[in-house]
Amino acid sequence: MIEHTTTFVLTSTILAVMTAVFLLWTRRLEDGSRRLGYAVVAACGAMSVAYLLMAAGVLSVSTTGRDESIARFLGYSVAWGAVCYVIGMIADAERRYTLLLLGGILLSLWATVGSWILGGAAGTVLTLAIVAGVSVMGGVLYGPLAREAQTVSSERTLLYGRLKNLTMLVFVGLLTTGMLSAQNLGFTDAFIGQALATYLDFVWLAGFGGLVLRSRAALSDAGNERDATEATGSNAERVAVGTAQSAD
Repeated sequence: MIEHTTTFVLTSTILAVMTAVFLLWTRRLEDGSRRLGYAVVAACGAMSVAYLLMAAGVLSVSTTGRDESIARFLGYSVAWGAVCYVIGMIADAERRYTLLLLGGILLSLWATVGSWILGGAAGTVLTLAIVAGVSVMGGVLYGPLAREAQTVSSERTLLYGRLKNLTMLVFVGLLTTGMLSAQNLGFTDAFIGQALATYLDFVWLAGFGGLVLRSRAALSDAGNERDATEATGSNAERVAVGTAQSAD
């Protein structure tokens, strides 16, 4: 059986290569689109670093199954933050909905870590927190964000729908893998659990990067809209300053 350290180093290396490919791809985009491309790069790069830290045994904690590094979940926090940013930009969402989506994801992620460490009543509460986080995430993705995505260009609406489905499938898969792991229900051993989680990470990051970076029209529209909004805000601020100075 392959050692976990070897698997983690190999995974980190593959993700580093993917990060470099995504970076080169992003550099070929229009200037206004690159901020979304860089979010893809950040997501993949964060998970590459996380796997490297896992290989080094950094930030390990004792769980009910065995020692685990929470570096994976720190990487998830950064990577899912980047995903939420892209989804919010594509849907032209209000910031509160983007933050609510991220909050539901982070709640589920870190409640999963807590459920590995704690048992009894605390473990039950954390399991309920996981369900609550997924419910919030699904409610936001299929509720307000989906409605706002209908008001933008058809290219952005299509990209949003694909990212929404990918996010739900992969995230629920990751949480299911965590619940079936040796730390919780014990249906999978450590090797199988890690293999499933790693496979889902590849599917998630490759799918996310490919969907976003191939959607040039959607990225261009979102980037141009953001630039126009910032320009409008800047002009309004200059007018306000000029008016105040005239009044003085």
